[in-house]
Amino acid sequence: MRITEKQQQKLMNTMNTCGLFVTCGTKPHNVMSTHWGVIGTLWNKQVFVLPVRESKLSHEIIESTKSFAVCMPIKDMRDEIVLCDHLSGFKADKFAELRLHPKRARHIDSYVVGDCGYILECKVILSTNMSKANMSDELLKDMYFHKDFHTMYFGEIVDAYEL
Repeated sequence: MRITEKQQQKLMNTMNTCGLFVTCGTKPHNVMSTHWGVIGTLWNKQVFVLPVRESKLSHEIIESTKSFAVCMPIKDMRDEIVLCDHLSGFKADKFAELRLHPKRARHIDSYVVGDCGYILECKVILSTNMSKANMSDELLKDMYFHKDFHTMYFGEIVDAYEL
């Protein structure tokens, strides 16, 4: 299913103003929030590019499953997104802590946030690790002073649907 330009704009606007949930895995599973990402076309495929810090549980799970889901709220879930930013998946079941309702994804080995209205299921087709060697001094100073770099996951959008 192709995502329309209007759907892409709505997704990016929501990400930039409120944030999005990203889910991965089933055993273990995790949910994180993101305010960064890109949606577009690469290699004749629609992709969502997701940055995930190497220190996060989601990084570990995505490395294992090679998939993730982007879940866009259709109601105000800013409080849950902010709380999600401050919880560790290593220490808590974020679905339970945030009172989110997991629902099995259709095409990937993951749950999605059943409380969200629009879902992108993505299979990783490329991942690349960021490093000090290929980054500007400005980014290093502003974003990576703790040297907790991101891996950039290029996820082919294999399904997009409304719940």
